[in-house]
Amino acid sequence: MDNKKRKNKKKVILIIVLALIMIPIIIAGVLAIKVYNMGFAHNKERIAEFKALDGVIEVKEMWTMPMYPFTEKYMITFEQPLDWADPSKGTFPQRVEVFINSNPRITVMETEGYCLNDQRSKFADIINPPQETVAMFDGNYVDVEQRFFGESRPKDLSNEGTKYWEYLTSENSAGDYHKIYTELSKVLSDKWIAEGTSRGGLMCNVYGYYYPDDMYVYVPYVAPCSDGMDDDRFYSFVNTEAGETALGEEEAKRQRKLVLDFQVEAMRYKSDLLPKFKKELKKQSYVDGVSECVLYDMVVLDAGVQFWQYAHDINQITQVLDMPANTKKEIKAKQKAVYKLLLSLQKPEDWATDFIAFPYYVGTAKEYGQYHYDFSYLREALEDEGIGDTLSVTEEMENDFLKNLVFNEEQRKVFVYDPSFRQALIESMSTTHAKHMMIVGGTDPWRSVAIQPEDYENENIKYYINPNYPHTSKMNNLPDDMRKESFETMGEWLDEEVITESKFFIK
Repeated sequence: MDNKKRKNKKKVILIIVLALIMIPIIIAGVLAIKVYNMGFAHNKERIAEFKALDGVIEVKEMWTMPMYPFTEKYMITFEQPLDWADPSKGTFPQRVEVFINSNPRITVMETEGYCLNDQRSKFADIINPPQETVAMFDGNYVDVEQRFFGESRPKDLSNEGTKYWEYLTSENSAGDYHKIYTELSKVLSDKWIAEGTSRGGLMCNVYGYYYPDDMYVYVPYVAPCSDGMDDDRFYSFVNTEAGETALGEEEAKRQRKLVLDFQVEAMRYKSDLLPKFKKELKKQSYVDGVSECVLYDMVVLDAGVQFWQYAHDINQITQVLDMPANTKKEIKAKQKAVYKLLLSLQKPEDWATDFIAFPYYVGTAKEYGQYHYDFSYLREALEDEGIGDTLSVTEEMENDFLKNLVFNEEQRKVFVYDPSFRQALIESMSTTHAKHMMIVGGTDPWRSVAIQPEDYENENIKYYINPNYPHTSKMNNLPDDMRKESFETMGEWLDEEVITESKFFIK
């Protein structure tokens, strides 16, 4: 009996322990399912409305974060013509994410300059809060994947060919936005604004140029549009002006020198770091004939751009520069630190043929231009240190550098820059009746190649330079007087009350 009692006691204890373990798991599972289901609206009527729209070929209900101001989310696919001037040339699928606010006053269309967030990260909706204009007006949100990016492309489109790329034009892109707006505005709120950031900001201007009457307001952030394929203003800004609006002239000059010193260190250890760098290159595909030495130089050069574009901490650089390098062990430790920081600023994948944003380069080569890859500042610094021979890129190579870096021979012949769109866009800025709220960062290198306020004079365009912010400049993080004015202007243009404080604003 004693043995049976002991065995039964052990069983009871084991059951209790298992229960204590399993009950919290079951409760957590039930709560997780409840929270997950909260992310679905199961609105059959809404789905039917979307499916009935002209050009819609698929509607999927998606999960949305219950913590965000959206009650519904859908992935809608439109069938769009390759060429709006001649729809008989074929079609491609274009994806649009639609987020529904419970009580919307406006709808915000994001003129996405790249792919949708799900192509970048599985957790994109969690880490990317709604746009500030959504929070300002309790808006619906419509995010349009740019044609030929992500999954919005012909099935047989190749980054290594030329077929279809002739249809990647500003006019066709604007036609896509116009079609999506025309259809979705039948079922969503009647007040619409368009906004975009960086390349998306440029696409916002593109949309406003071709269809100025579609939106109540166009809100381009940054919106670079370089003057040709070798715009000298960009690297001149990086090396002689970057940081001054936020740090003052002397401190900005000191920090620019430290960034250049770091680039020199990265070149000093180039031969030692190349074996590790070659392993990094194996992760992607690159144009035949482009050497790892040239790609390494490119990473070092653009690391300086990334530092200013996203306002990295200068202490990251000084900590590496201050590391001793007297013994083999110290040198090895410093090389490791230099390489780690270098690739945290800029990876070579940006110039790979299978790069997720490869269509960006096609657009720049044809209409939107690109900055001149100016190695002269780095070259001079290396020569001063007596290590000028570490740089593989010669002055002659700098001409058409980007095209030689990312395009094959056939593509280089076909993708030819046409300045007419940029000229027409600038001219239209002086006469357009469309309302524009343009925001750029004072420390952002891309400000140097954005359309400048001196290029036009138009009371319908408000232009703000945020002195203390880089590429992440928004209306909300403008200095107080600019912020107040921009918010009031948006409210007047839309005839809506502006929400001035929100947890979704970028600080």
